[in-house]
Amino acid sequence: MPAPRRPTLREVSAAAKVSLYTASRALGAHAGVAEETRRTVLKTAEDLGYVPNRLARSLKHADSHTLGVLTANNANLFYASLVKGVEKAVQPQGYDCFVADAFEDGVYDAARETRFVAALLEQRAAGIVLTYVPTAQNMRTLSDWRMPLVFVDCLPPEGFERFPSIATDSRLGSHAVGRHFAAHGYRSWAFVGHTPTWTSRFAREAGLREAAADCGAELAVIEGGNDSRTACAAMRAFLGARSRADWPRAVYASNEPLLNGALRALREQRVRIPEEMAIVGFDDFPWADLLDPPQTVVDQQIDELGRLAGSRMLAALEGVPDEGALRLLAAPVLRIRASCGGPVAGAAVSAG
Repeated sequence: MPAPRRPTLREVSAAAKVSLYTASRALGAHAGVAEETRRTVLKTAEDLGYVPNRLARSLKHADSHTLGVLTANNANLFYASLVKGVEKAVQPQGYDCFVADAFEDGVYDAARETRFVAALLEQRAAGIVLTYVPTAQNMRTLSDWRMPLVFVDCLPPEGFERFPSIATDSRLGSHAVGRHFAAHGYRSWAFVGHTPTWTSRFAREAGLREAAADCGAELAVIEGGNDSRTACAAMRAFLGARSRADWPRAVYASNEPLLNGALRALREQRVRIPEEMAIVGFDDFPWADLLDPPQTVVDQQIDELGRLAGSRMLAALEGVPDEGALRLLAAPVLRIRASCGGPVAGAAVSAG
């Protein structure tokens, strides 16, 4: 497949109606360029998909063995485990991972994401693992540059379905949580969900909703954001708006930071777990069994998820075609400990 035609600096200068010299200095953040002119040049370059390639100028024929991994909040232990899994697959083949986080202090930053995408293109990254869907502009840029992409824990956006994706069957895992709640006789549930713009949110909520409908349980939804501080505040507000008698009997947090935040809010209220309120989280973590009580979780086996993503990336780099768009949904496992009351007769231990 021929390389895509990439816009030149001359085309940027012409479109921005400035000289080649001015365009070069504006893009290089050099002095002597009016701020309004600089903004015009930067916006024009972004619209055209122009990325300065300094590495290519000095190493014109060099092949990169760097893979980018674009993450969404490294405070979530999910990403450390995922990258470890990717590295297990790709390092024996001579590739290393460069991790870039599009979040700052728990808040998504589109400009930060764009800088990382530009840096990865500039450094001639061999491919990029995406753990969320980037902006439409960045998706178009990556596609125009024919960058090998693998989506993990999310699906490619509309129009880019040709890229492979690997994820846990979150709906299945969440449905298993609901069945476990029901087996304990809990009929009042709350779901602490991460940001709705993340596609994994919908499957996790949908599975629990289906289980609630199946067994006649009530389900409240708490918007937990994407970090423990926001989740703690949301849980605190939810509890504060209700009498203790009206609190849910069981809570399900959709990722580890949100579980952390929910537990902090429950500790503030001196809630006894699981005697007064059961709680389950999505994603296992190394000290889950050291908590008091040990934490029940949906284990999506992140390390294996990363290994599968790395293997799929290697296949893409070697030109091995997908048989159509690869959509791999791995089966999660419900790790039953004591935070939900422990095993009960008829409860499913595995979500797979």
